[in-house]
Amino acid sequence: MYYNFNVKRQIDPSTLPYFDIRSVNQASYDANWHSVMHYHDFTEIIFILDGEGHMQTNFGTQPVQKNSLVIINPFIEHTEHSSIEKPMKYVVIGFKGPEIIFPNQMRENDLIIFNNDSFAFRALFSQIIKESAKHQQYTNQIIEHLVNAVIFSIINEANTDLENHHKNLLSPSVTLAKNYIDNNYSKKITLDTLESRSHISKYHLSHLFKEELGISPINYLQDLRFKHALNLLETTNHSIIQIAEMVGFYSSNYFSNKFKERYHVSPLQYRKQHQNQSPALSIG
Repeated sequence: MYYNFNVKRQIDPSTLPYFDIRSVNQASYDANWHSVMHYHDFTEIIFILDGEGHMQTNFGTQPVQKNSLVIINPFIEHTEHSSIEKPMKYVVIGFKGPEIIFPNQMRENDLIIFNNDSFAFRALFSQIIKESAKHQQYTNQIIEHLVNAVIFSIINEANTDLENHHKNLLSPSVTLAKNYIDNNYSKKITLDTLESRSHISKYHLSHLFKEELGISPINYLQDLRFKHALNLLETTNHSIIQIAEMVGFYSSNYFSNKFKERYHVSPLQYRKQHQNQSPALSIG
């Protein structure tokens, strides 16, 4: 059987995303394995060649096994744990470039994990390993092309897209603080909390956060809490006390007062005005 595929070239090569490959490593579990929480300023792709274990972030753990493919975005604190009975062996690729945009339902504990037996993925990673050991004239170029093939295969597999690669990136400290707020807005968060997470002083962080995002960390947190509160009022039958607690307000009176200041109606009035637009769900 014969197949013909005509390659359509981009009209403007500058529109192509550029991925800067930082590292390609292979790791195996042994007695010297140390699982230490850490983060990078680049994206990591981890492909499990053999064995099983789990990936850990600040938000929980996710099991991985042979042929699991894990994507870890920049500044996400993480580590790997291997099973002793079935020790893990895996490839790690680090790269910088436009972020791969995944829908929220694909994220678990701030990780994106694919579990499938795709021969294509395994073949690409096997080829990357072989090329990495050669150290020949065009080894780097071949590896770059193979890694790009991996990245675009992931994008196709997820039926997703890339972030605008011309977009200004946030500084590491602001990214760490924003990620923490996004994933922990229901908890008690202060500038001291964010200082410990971003590894710079709270005063410097506040200045950078406002400079890069146009809003202070605490106001960003408040906006996010009210955004989720609006959604809960519109789509659930939870009480005002429950919603206040779910979005991080530990006094329902304070929540109601601040809500009315912001939206000029009480939470109950807002619910009556908007809940008829869609059926309410009772969750939990």
